[in-house]
Amino acid sequence: MNIPLLLTFLDVMETGNFKRTAERMNIMQSTVSARIRQLEETLGVRLFERGRGGAEPTPAGRRFEGHCRSFLTMWGHARRDVLSGAAARRRRLHISCQYSLVRAYLMDWIDKLRSEEGDLDLHVEINFSSQIQRDILSGETDIGIMFAPQLTPDVQIADLGAAEFIMVSTDHEALADVEISRYIKVAYTSAFERALDEVLPEFAFPSMVIGSDDLAIELLGRHGGTLYLPRFAFAGAQSKVSGIRIVQDAPTIPQPVFSAVHMRRRRDPVVVWALKSLKQVIDHR
Repeated sequence: MNIPLLLTFLDVMETGNFKRTAERMNIMQSTVSARIRQLEETLGVRLFERGRGGAEPTPAGRRFEGHCRSFLTMWGHARRDVLSGAAARRRRLHISCQYSLVRAYLMDWIDKLRSEEGDLDLHVEINFSSQIQRDILSGETDIGIMFAPQLTPDVQIADLGAAEFIMVSTDHEALADVEISRYIKVAYTSAFERALDEVLPEFAFPSMVIGSDDLAIELLGRHGGTLYLPRFAFAGAQSKVSGIRIVQDAPTIPQPVFSAVHMRRRRDPVVVWALKSLKQVIDHR
């Protein structure tokens, strides 16, 4: 079975739209259509009804979804076992973290894992939440850390607490003085963007919108301005951006952080141990 076909099928099941799946998977819409058509020809059934409103799964498509997820999970486990070779007796762990959470969680967690278990093969990736969740479903990733997981029956989600986002500026210390012409919106997640627009509707439509705190810090260093950063990123930003300070009377925006594990892996001793170590890192702060 062609793995990209299955991953594309599951993404269309989530989005209900070939164009949206193409954007999320960074492929052409024609490629999405070709993959779904090939999968339908292989199975001998129609999986989606196409229309102007999107792609609606057929009864056969809904039945196939569970089999597809199970197959990808087994494939991921089999692939890791085969690739392990001579290291089969070593403990293995594949973790993936959303870009903006690296400073807050990942580095201290890696240090703790390595200090507690020297006989560990650790694979670490930085990615977007949608790709992290796809990798969990396929069995490629054991544990994902992200802001906005999608709730699915096959994934166990756990709340790790909340990251606090603060307004910082090179220009002003009071919110009333901030100009929208110098404001940069950092759209970390759609949920964060909605929360931000609710408390600061006057800044909902700036001329600059970006999706990375690293890029945000780079822009502040080059041109100055005002934007929201995770509080844990502020100390690092101070060393890179001259004159940056917190806008003290601006509202703070909490953003929940979650771990995600495939249901079949939730009782795996390595996964349980790693999540316990992560919780200890968070509680220590």
